Amino acid sequence: MRLKSTLRQYNLAIMVILMVAGVSWSQDSTSGMRDEFIGALDQLIPKQLDPIIVTYEAPGHSAGISTAGYDAASGAWFSARQNGYAGITPDGRYFRTDRHDIELDGSQSFYAVLMGIAEEIPWCFLISMRSYPDMVVGAELDNDGVWNVLYHAIDPARIEDGRAPWLLRVDAETGHVLSNRWTVSKESPITEFDWSGTTVGMRTKSRSSTNRVRTFLDDHAELSEFEPERVSLRTKEYKLRVDQKLTALSSGYIQTDEGEWVLDEHAQHVESFNDPLTRRFRTPLVIGGVLVLLIGVALMIRRGRMQ
Repeated sequence: MRLKSTLRQYNLAIMVILMVAGVSWSQDSTSGMRDEFIGALDQLIPKQLDPIIVTYEAPGHSAGISTAGYDAASGAWFSARQNGYAGITPDGRYFRTDRHDIELDGSQSFYAVLMGIAEEIPWCFLISMRSYPDMVVGAELDNDGVWNVLYHAIDPARIEDGRAPWLLRVDAETGHVLSNRWTVSKESPITEFDWSGTTVGMRTKSRSSTNRVRTFLDDHAELSEFEPERVSLRTKEYKLRVDQKLTALSSGYIQTDEGEWVLDEHAQHVESFNDPLTRRFRTPLVIGGVLVLLIGVALMIRRGRMQ
């Protein structure tokens, strides 16, 4: 049994190496395990999932907020960040804004849309694969009881030859997604998840340069939160909060674990007049003050000459 598992791991490693190198291979040896994984998805995904909303925020000297929501019953989902939002309403309407926060009318959803929120709500990796089994390239079950799944998150018709797949590791017993990584190179960053004490895996390591900490989880959310108006309000709130944080950080403040803003004792403090309000008008105030001073001096000289 161990020998068989070792061979499976070896075959998967060879398959990843070949794909990274852009070399074609025969899927005959892995198609059986791939079909087995796809067939197991119904057992790996929970039968009942109430609407879920998750929020992550960037800690420390970074700024950024992202919220994702998913409702298994209706298929509704949304993603809201300080720079835009997208989603599908409970009645199936697709909505989103572009990078300039302009609402796009009549937009069509793209392939495997749930992958856009899967790193906030990891079940969505598996739900997407069940909906679009063609995205799964291959699968192997290792000796530790973990599925190693190779997949593409785009339409198979648009996949370029030699394009490296992603590698998803899934606990074969619980269906918990453990990690996600692009196999384009050995140095590719990885996203990892921890399921201890939570029904929704918590992202503990992010592929992005800025890690974010989960600050909110509602696994019995209201469907009204999935409407575009509510999602839009989130984005506007996040823009304001991110701008406020950046202003506070630039003024020498830091945020404590309790959410309180205090002066950073280790930072080089700015002058008292360098608060966010006066800093905005500092240059015109200085220029105006200089002009008043010059006018006063000119008047004094003129009066002296007239005496």
